[in-house]
Amino acid sequence: MLFAGNNEPLAYIELKSLGLTTAQTASLSENLCEFLSTELEVDPSRIYIEFASPEREMFGWNSGTF
Repeated sequence: MLFAGNNEPLAYIELKSLGLTTAQTASLSENLCEFLSTELEVDPSRIYIEFASPEREMFGWNSGTF
């Protein structure tokens, strides 16, 4: 995978959570970047996170939706 024209280590994360608020994303981003930087040695400037809070009826589980 290439970002910014090079193939240095990177991470692309999609974090989907029912009820996720925009107030939570900054803290989650900081914690995830710190973890990936420490554990996988990915530079935080090469970590991209897409946050989403789908409607409950758009998440299926156990033959139904939430």
